[in-house]
Amino acid sequence: MLMRHSFLKNSQLLSILLCLVIISCKKDSAATNSDSISKTKRSWISGTWKQKDIVLGYPVDFGGQQLPVGYSVYNITSYLPVSGPLLDCTKDNTYTFNSDSSYTINGCTELMLPNAGNAGKWKMEIYDAVIRLTSSANKTAPYWTNSISSKDWSIGLTVYLAEVDANLPVNLILEKQ
Repeated sequence: MLMRHSFLKNSQLLSILLCLVIISCKKDSAATNSDSISKTKRSWISGTWKQKDIVLGYPVDFGGQQLPVGYSVYNITSYLPVSGPLLDCTKDNTYTFNSDSSYTINGCTELMLPNAGNAGKWKMEIYDAVIRLTSSANKTAPYWTNSISSKDWSIGLTVYLAEVDANLPVNLILEKQ
């Protein structure tokens, strides 16, 4: 009886140990998968991106009509005497993100990325959904990644429109060069 009790006790202990090993292996596998996704996103981000468009991230009433999500802001810049020229100035922007976590922006950043400046450091945060830019002047700003692939990138941000004294949610659309 004592031997049988000892055997049951040992088999229970063995079962518990086996479960712990299996659980710990699953965690390692998940961490490895997460690291792999992170490396892929970093490789997608590294390189030069050209600004393709700025589109509405939220429907907006403008001039008596409803402009839908995805509507190009460039279509209305001529109606915005203060903000319009600052938006138009960004049409040829290029963004270079280096693998050493440095970045440079060639073009206008005053309206859309005021804290980014034209150079600094970048890093991914919050499960790689946010890119944080820290300028050479140590100003920092996070920007939400709506979607990213090896060729296209949509970044959510807000643009201040002086004409209506409000922040407009937009998506910056970039294309890999």
